[in-house]
Amino acid sequence: MAILISITFLSAFLLFQIELIIAKLFLPSYGGSYLVWGACIVFFQAVLLAGYCFAHMLLRHRGMRHYLKIHLWLLFIPFLFFPVRDIHFLHYGTSLPLVVDIFWRLTMTIGPVFFVLSTMSLVTQSWLAMSVLKGRDNPYGLYAVSNLGSFAALFSYPFFFEQFLTNTEQLQIWRLLYAILVLANVIACWRVKPDESFKHVADVSPFGWVADKQILRWLCLGAAGVVMFLSVTNIMTYEVAPVPLLWVVPLGIYLMAFVLNFKKNPWCPSWIIRFIGPIIGLQALMYFLSQKHILPVLMVIALLCGFLFFICMYTQNQLILSKPASERQMTLFYVMISLGGFLGGILTSWIIPLISNTLIEYLVGLFLVALMMPSHLRKVPVWRLCVYVLMVVLAFFVWPHVFKDYHVLPFVLLWGMVWFAFWGLAKARKFFIAVLVGIIIATCWLESIWQNVHFIIKKRNYYGIYEVYDSANGVRALVHGTTLHGAEFIDEEKRVIPLGYYSPTSAVGGLLTADVFEAKRVGVVGLGTGTLSMYAKPSCPIDYYELDGDVSDIAGKYFWYLAKAPGSVNIILGDARLSLEKMPDAWYDLLIIDAFSGDAIPIHLVNKDVILEYEKKLALQGAAVFHITNRYLNLKPVLVKIAQDTGAFAAFKDVPDGGFNMRSIWCLLTWDGERFFRLISKEGWQPLDTESIDKQRVWTDDYSTILPIINMDELAVSLKTFKFLTW
Repeated sequence: MAILISITFLSAFLLFQIELIIAKLFLPSYGGSYLVWGACIVFFQAVLLAGYCFAHMLLRHRGMRHYLKIHLWLLFIPFLFFPVRDIHFLHYGTSLPLVVDIFWRLTMTIGPVFFVLSTMSLVTQSWLAMSVLKGRDNPYGLYAVSNLGSFAALFSYPFFFEQFLTNTEQLQIWRLLYAILVLANVIACWRVKPDESFKHVADVSPFGWVADKQILRWLCLGAAGVVMFLSVTNIMTYEVAPVPLLWVVPLGIYLMAFVLNFKKNPWCPSWIIRFIGPIIGLQALMYFLSQKHILPVLMVIALLCGFLFFICMYTQNQLILSKPASERQMTLFYVMISLGGFLGGILTSWIIPLISNTLIEYLVGLFLVALMMPSHLRKVPVWRLCVYVLMVVLAFFVWPHVFKDYHVLPFVLLWGMVWFAFWGLAKARKFFIAVLVGIIIATCWLESIWQNVHFIIKKRNYYGIYEVYDSANGVRALVHGTTLHGAEFIDEEKRVIPLGYYSPTSAVGGLLTADVFEAKRVGVVGLGTGTLSMYAKPSCPIDYYELDGDVSDIAGKYFWYLAKAPGSVNIILGDARLSLEKMPDAWYDLLIIDAFSGDAIPIHLVNKDVILEYEKKLALQGAAVFHITNRYLNLKPVLVKIAQDTGAFAAFKDVPDGGFNMRSIWCLLTWDGERFFRLISKEGWQPLDTESIDKQRVWTDDYSTILPIINMDELAVSLKTFKFLTW
């Protein structure tokens, strides 16, 4: 029994470790897109489903004894590919959509070993059920062990493996653990023999043993949990940064719900089952409330994750309660859960981003959960249902119009109305589902109401959601998540004035106006609205490097900076690092790095390896300038450490709000001491403090971690300054 527990735990640990390692390695190739993780999850679920189906069919038709012979051969097949061969992460410049390209590259790298690992949990459970071991009566306990191994992999990765090891070292340790897993399986095959009574078991019609309605229920519950944890992940990584630390939290919650419900003595509080209707209603409310940005981000994340836990506990509890009566249908049970998860992943990561301009997958997940709610036998009077619907309308459509700011009494009223309304509607499931469908249909309108803006255009692609709107103060803005990408006066006479982070009084505006570096050519990574075009001159053209073609279309169609630029402006579409490699050395006098992903610069654009590439493209007296304004991450220590390692001088400038300027922080690296001295002495830049950074490890393409640079003070201040008892 111990050997099967060890195999189950270790195989799940390796399965989820390689997910995180590979997804992180893929991020640079796709501009740090928040959907890289979701696209990878679809691949993992597809291979997991393939592994489950493979094991299910062979176990049904050949029996456990014959399968174990195949199992041993399978374990050694990956040695022909990865983990023996190295993985090369070169971007091929394909024209395939992001998710399809990721799927193909994963298939060609870790596909075989992931397939083998995906069969392990189902095989060990069947192995136990068909053995003479003591625990054979409850093989589902190994599924809890499997999820515990996955959970351990998730949370050990950002806090240990990513923190202290390079990507190369992580892969080396992973290879060693896989070899140990193979050895453990060889020992298990020798010591744990299947019961002779199972050797001829074959099922020519496995679906005949289980009702179609039951299979459909497994499918929907499997899909609902995956859609919910992926949609919460999308919101969190889209709002903050696409990094493994934030990937693991929703997935960890999802897995922990499996652990608690599939362990030997399942645990799920009865009140979650009893009040699932109000929980769904409050979670739908949180979707819109988070867009109003009146609650601290930590509170929003905590609430989203808390409600996610309740939803996952409900779906996993319903799964274990509906498990097949006989272990002979156990493999079918897991195949359907896996198929549901795969379909949920496809819906969330492949389909919805192409057909919706909102993160509507969050509400779709709640709809799937609602479909699985039980029907009440007692009829609810129509007048009561009308009252409940009216309360939903007041909460979702009227409340944001009346209350623009946070006040505790209106919040209590809001939450109370939603709780009571959905508690009542849950007694009539058809009405409950109809109300949710209505909210989903009205999502675009509701988002405009809750954000109190009228969108000129709202466009979603695999890199995020772009919103263009006119504010009351006569300014047009482009927003990506919570990040302002640029703003422009609506008044035609004022359109030539650069606004926001790029105003003439900002650090970068002053740098370009004073022309400290006597620039003859400027490169900018990240287009936004093209505000910096207003600093172009006939003698100093500006080259923009932009990954997302939709940004170029929006900047050209809805903003005037590019058209009114006083000098030549060129837009080069594609990955900035690959495009810069094609440029001659010493081509630029200034390289401005302003490529935000969510609320952070993509990590692959701020590390030692890429900065050495920047240095080659800069003239001797040139400089690389980084926009590091961020609420959650402090990139100063990262750049100071890189400056130390590359022999550069580092300075920063923080200009507060005022006039046309919006507060922004810019950091500059130069290898010219004379220009650096002028910046410090005459232009108001400050040298970056090099103290207390010796313990910092320099970021490279092979190593990065955000834990040491998380701005906990800023996050804490947002909670401390939030007036919970504002009346």
